[in-house]
Amino acid sequence: MRHSIRPWLDWVMTDVLALSRPRPHGQPFHVRYEKAGLTLAGPPVPWNAEAIAVEFVLKLPTATRIRTDFTLRVPGSPPVAAELLKKDDRDDRVFRLFFRLPPLPETTAGELLWRNRLLATVPLAVQSADQYLASVRLSNPTVTVKIGGRSVAATTFVGSQCRGVTAAALVRSPTALAPLADLGLSVAFRSERKRVEHVVPVALTASQLAAKEVLVTASPPKFPRHSGDYTVTWRAGGWPIHTQRVTAVTGSRFAQSLRVSDTRFVATDHTGIVRVLRQPPAAGKGVRFGPCFVIASREAGAAGLVELSAVAVTTGGEPTATAFKQSVLITDGLTAFAPGLVEHEELAGANGFELRQKARVLSLLSFRPVPAAATDAEGGFRPPPEFAWSNAAEDELADRLIKLMRGPDLPGVS
Repeated sequence: MRHSIRPWLDWVMTDVLALSRPRPHGQPFHVRYEKAGLTLAGPPVPWNAEAIAVEFVLKLPTATRIRTDFTLRVPGSPPVAAELLKKDDRDDRVFRLFFRLPPLPETTAGELLWRNRLLATVPLAVQSADQYLASVRLSNPTVTVKIGGRSVAATTFVGSQCRGVTAAALVRSPTALAPLADLGLSVAFRSERKRVEHVVPVALTASQLAAKEVLVTASPPKFPRHSGDYTVTWRAGGWPIHTQRVTAVTGSRFAQSLRVSDTRFVATDHTGIVRVLRQPPAAGKGVRFGPCFVIASREAGAAGLVELSAVAVTTGGEPTATAFKQSVLITDGLTAFAPGLVEHEELAGANGFELRQKARVLSLLSFRPVPAAATDAEGGFRPPPEFAWSNAAEDELADRLIKLMRGPDLPGVS
């Protein structure tokens, strides 16, 4: 009885011959690498990877589903046999083929073979140490100084008041941060005055190594107490990637940088409502008021504690019994100093509040409104009496000039 060889020929034509046709770019693949106990997606693969994993996604005919028939050839190395061949969970016709390669010294291309027939090529891009270090970036580097129980970001601070320093930054890379497990990340705190440097290693967790961006912090074992310049240098693999300079100053130098940008009165009555006023409130039931000075430092990025006092003074500048004293943290941003409220009766004979830093007068907040100029019976100009000029007087003068320019018949003029 003659048997037909047609089914066998069909199998050869559809399965074996179809698979044996070279399709260098026709097979999807995935390249991963192993580092620090993690399996991370590539490319590129870092130079210090522990192993390289390559996965191919193939539609395999029945007769070709033998793992040992597949090899991956890399120039300069013996062919690597497939480690695993398994069916895809979503499609019975699709198979996943896995290879595990040793680390590669440079970029090359691998070749997928079936019984020594080329099926596909796969580029294996390797990133060198210099290329990786050039790609690492630092974002928002910040030096935080602990002063008076509070932490404040500063580049200039009072050295004698410092109780701790912390450097923080966002470390970024286009790829995972896993290569830093070998390179190492550190922060160097250096005193330019004493030429002393403290290097603090920064350890990254597994989740941080797998990420492309992490927030890291470091603190030196000793914080700066003496005035002078200090540098904070971030290093990866021993190479500097960012340097920030901070300055510790004396308390007297910081006090000289203080400026008063505004003055107001803070008042409340029997209702308990707090108001901010340009002039002191009229006497009344339950009315209490006090000074408010808005202060800042002229030094950019400065921070320091200052002992301030607000003293009620008479016309001659003599202090009265009413005085407030408080230690205030001042930065280059605006800080409101409103130390307290007093009754009207307690300020009898007082002309205003002086803001003082030790014996130095920083500003005066006068109780008296700006007096108006007048004309005498003969039409002559009669100047106002002398009074202490203040920011409140400046505001009132500006209002009067605006009304004068608008004219009495224009809307908005009272």
